[in-house]
Amino acid sequence: MENIFRLLLGFGFIVFVGYLVYQIFVQASSDTYVRLTNDLAEVQAGNNAISEKNDLLRVRIEALRSDPRAIERKVRDELEMARPDEVIILFKSDNPPEIPTEPETVQE
Repeated sequence: MENIFRLLLGFGFIVFVGYLVYQIFVQASSDTYVRLTNDLAEVQAGNNAISEKNDLLRVRIEALRSDPRAIERKVRDELEMARPDEVIILFKSDNPPEIPTEPETVQE
């Protein structure tokens, strides 16, 4: 009788410990799943934004390769060039525009 009691007590202890381990892993895995799902959604949103920006840059690159008006606009804006018959009027500004120190590179 004592052996059966010890056997049942041991079996109960094993079931109890197994249940505790199961609960710990279920809780940890569900938290991890939720966290990773949220991280994945953020990364996908970032990838979509970068993809849209890349598409816009590809359109601009193609325009600079083939559209004379786009080339002229870029030269006028960046190099501050004008046609010989144009008059340039400069307005004094309290906040001068920031000029980047390094040129931006486009990777394809």
